[in-house]
Amino acid sequence: MDISYKSVFIITLFSLFFSMTVSAKVQYVSDELVINMRSGKGNSFKIIKIIKSGTPLTILQQDSGYTRAKTPKGVEGWVLSRFLINTPVARNLLAEAQQNVAQMKEKYDAMESELSTIKSERDILSSSEAKLLSNKETLNVELAKLQKIAARPMQLEAENDKLRNELVEIEAENRLIKQEYQTLEDNSDQEWFMTGAGVLFGGMILGLIFPKLRSGQRKANWNRL
Repeated sequence: MDISYKSVFIITLFSLFFSMTVSAKVQYVSDELVINMRSGKGNSFKIIKIIKSGTPLTILQQDSGYTRAKTPKGVEGWVLSRFLINTPVARNLLAEAQQNVAQMKEKYDAMESELSTIKSERDILSSSEAKLLSNKETLNVELAKLQKIAARPMQLEAENDKLRNELVEIEAENRLIKQEYQTLEDNSDQEWFMTGAGVLFGGMILGLIFPKLRSGQRKANWNRL
């Protein structure tokens, strides 16, 4: 009896040893619609959860065609091992692929929107650059005008200096002409004075001589008679 009990105990230990697997291994429910998770190994145990196809399960133990697993929500129980596979089911893969495609499309749309924004900003910058160049040309023209206006007083000052110098020269020439005219006028007055004096002196001489000439002529006429 003791030997039989020990044999059963040893066999049970070996069974438990060989039935355990690596902790945290993940398997997936196969393409079956649903599978039952029971409280023990066998159809006679209570169903504690119905699991959908593609649900990932954390494998805790495998024994006699059954696997003890844990759902993502932490429910533990036994399921038939033949309903588990090591890779996600095609439906999940398709859903994942579709999700990836959707994410890539979102990224593409975001990049396209960003590119459109960059192009718009580039166009705005190009337009602004053109306006700035136009404004620069306008400012250059205005600056040239202002420089001419600023230079005009200097030109006027130079012209005024030139005119003042010319006026000084003209006044000097005018004074010289006046002096020459005064000299000529003085000389003319002297000539007229000398001429008048000569005429007066000649008249006086004639006045003295003429009576004597007439007296002598009278005497001669009397003698002839």
